[in-house]
Amino acid sequence: MSDMPLILRLPSSEDEANAIAGHCQIVRDPFVDFLLDYRPGEPFADWVERVNGVSLGLHCPEPWIRGEFLFMEADGYLAGRVWIRFQPEGRMAELEGHLGYVVLPAFRRRGYASQALRDALARLHRERVETAVVTCDEANGASMALLEGAGASFERMATVHGTSRRRYLLATSP
Repeated sequence: MSDMPLILRLPSSEDEANAIAGHCQIVRDPFVDFLLDYRPGEPFADWVERVNGVSLGLHCPEPWIRGEFLFMEADGYLAGRVWIRFQPEGRMAELEGHLGYVVLPAFRRRGYASQALRDALARLHRERVETAVVTCDEANGASMALLEGAGASFERMATVHGTSRRRYLLATSP
């Protein structure tokens, strides 16, 4: 169970210091991009406008697809992020699936990933996605345990251009 309720919300310009700090904590992980498409040195407000434009359906530049990029907030603190993809295609569908999540190190093992997963599945269900594809790296035991504990079934290993991931199928209905 989590320490505090989790809120999924759009990023804002006020998140800059915490978001950049979180990005720096995660940037060492070659498989995770905490601030998707963030370009070092760009004004943070420009990044916020770009990702929120996708989430709000205002524009969808390449390589983005229709979906939602949301921050996880716990008791006023940035705890992580989730990227929900409503209609992944091609390499994105094969290796990334319908959603990806990152919990910052200080907030791990508190149930926030479970809460974010439930909320993301509900959002996918509202978009008429019945079964979500969720992937994780084979070395990510925490993510495998989360998915299997949520009722996901292992479908198969997926490999594209030398990158391999475990693919899971998970019903979106409550």
